[in-house]
Amino acid sequence: MDLEVRHLRVLCAIADTGSISRAAASLGMSQPAMAAQLRRIERQFGGPLFERGREGATPTPLGRWLLLRSRALLPAFDELERDARRHTRAEPASIRVGCAPTRLAIYVAKTLRRLLPGADISLRTEETMDVLPGLLASQRIELATLDDYPGHELVPPAGVVYEVVAVEPIFVGLAEDHPLAAADEVELGDLAHEDWAQPAVLESGARDHFLGACTGHGFEPRVAYGVNLEIALDLISEGRCVGLFQAAAPARERVAVRPLRGSPLRFRHVLGWTEQGPFAGQAHDLVQAVTKTYWSEAVRAPAYSSWIKRHGAFKAYIA
Repeated sequence: MDLEVRHLRVLCAIADTGSISRAAASLGMSQPAMAAQLRRIERQFGGPLFERGREGATPTPLGRWLLLRSRALLPAFDELERDARRHTRAEPASIRVGCAPTRLAIYVAKTLRRLLPGADISLRTEETMDVLPGLLASQRIELATLDDYPGHELVPPAGVVYEVVAVEPIFVGLAEDHPLAAADEVELGDLAHEDWAQPAVLESGARDHFLGACTGHGFEPRVAYGVNLEIALDLISEGRCVGLFQAAAPARERVAVRPLRGSPLRFRHVLGWTEQGPFAGQAHDLVQAVTKTYWSEAVRAPAYSSWIKRHGAFKAYIA
């Protein structure tokens, strides 16, 4: 087998995501195909390039050596491909968008097509945003919607720009007949004895921020359900648990979404893009358009609209 650029991309994807399955998803491959590709590359180099274990895929010394050289080579190949497209103008700009599971993805999708009508745009969401900075840094995507939390602020990798769109409080969702649902705002400490539902996969910043806020209010939360949003909504509406919701999320049937008093939980909506990518020239316009869309949608969410009238919008994280 002759070594090709795509093989180097496979190795970098596995290293960036820490998992063969996640790397396969990021490159649009199946997990078996990715594993077979890695075996062929390892045969080419005469030894294992990754150790596979419970913690994921970790580069071996041989793997680290090859990754160091791959990361030095790939930017040159990417620049060559971009320059060739610019000179031939045979292909429209290609913009790959990776999205964290927040409503910012919806706002970006609404505005991209209008700003770049001739572009070839593809968009996919990830269960968490942990893999997105690495995909931006390796230029496997050109744009990403991200989120971060107090004490866990994102720092852009080299060649990547981040800009904050908005800071949003996190609300709690309860069954509409829950005793606390009648309150305008709920004290986090009053939820100490509740079961909680959270996504099965949750990035460390979100998890640590939630646990820290609960600890600050005198309790350790019992996360009894690690489920997706659809199942969580059913469980919450039946009174089995409570859960966290984006303030700008739409109203949910049989679920009362209420602010937390003092806003102990909050996060930032962040846009990230590659400095040298085809999107860079439109980034400022997109940030403005997405920000405008965000606030127009925010006032449509009853609980968030009322909260903004009482407290005003967050401008930054509050210590």
